[in-house]
Amino acid sequence: MIMEQIRQLLPADTVTEEYCSALKYRFTFEGRDAWIVAGKHIMEEKYFFWVPEWPDAFPERNGVQDLLKLGYCMVHIHIRGLCGNPEAVEIMKRFFDFLQTLGFARKTALIGMSLGGLYSLRYAAAYPETVACIYADAPACDLYYRHRLQRFDMPEICHAYGVPEEDAAQLIEHKLSPLCNFMPIVKGKIPILMILGGADTLVPPELNGRLFAERFREAGGSVILVERASWGHHPHGLDDTSQIVQFVLRHTINKFQ
Repeated sequence: MIMEQIRQLLPADTVTEEYCSALKYRFTFEGRDAWIVAGKHIMEEKYFFWVPEWPDAFPERNGVQDLLKLGYCMVHIHIRGLCGNPEAVEIMKRFFDFLQTLGFARKTALIGMSLGGLYSLRYAAAYPETVACIYADAPACDLYYRHRLQRFDMPEICHAYGVPEEDAAQLIEHKLSPLCNFMPIVKGKIPILMILGGADTLVPPELNGRLFAERFREAGGSVILVERASWGHHPHGLDDTSQIVQFVLRHTINKFQ
């Protein structure tokens, strides 16, 4: 009944697809592919979590399947290539506002894997009042880390933040980098669960997640750090997803009771 009411408010181009034993309502928002995924039973409060990047990755390990079964909705809007820049953040906020017109909960849980962690931390820093908690898995936190590694895709972040490739050093300690711009998350008392692989060479934790967690914690932020010494970048999530699920439950449903 709840999803039927929401469906009536979605754009005319909405199509329905199967996703993780649930239904994905796929539509266009501001010219971008957007999703709302819902299981058979949705909580009356319409609690939801947001996967800003890699929404199809590891749903059996990152809590997505479990949370859908518990009655949460999942949302996503395609903003790949913007790397969490101001344009991406504002698109996310307008999408959040749209979800509010559908009656969704006033705060969301963010599930940010890899580059999705960058989107999550950037959005939470800009609009902390809309975020209940963040689960960051091998998150990209340093805008310059690709250049440090001489990765083939290093120009993408330069382009996203309007920095000439020859001046990429401007990204070091950039004012919008999560490594520098985390105090709004601290002040907003947004808790973070972070999972890192000690052998991650794609998004090295010592340049990204671990460094962020150290600075965040020193500033008074709440972060639970789960490190797997021999683990690489993949697979995201955990063999036993209960810690992830309980983290989201505790900071969404329980927080508002």
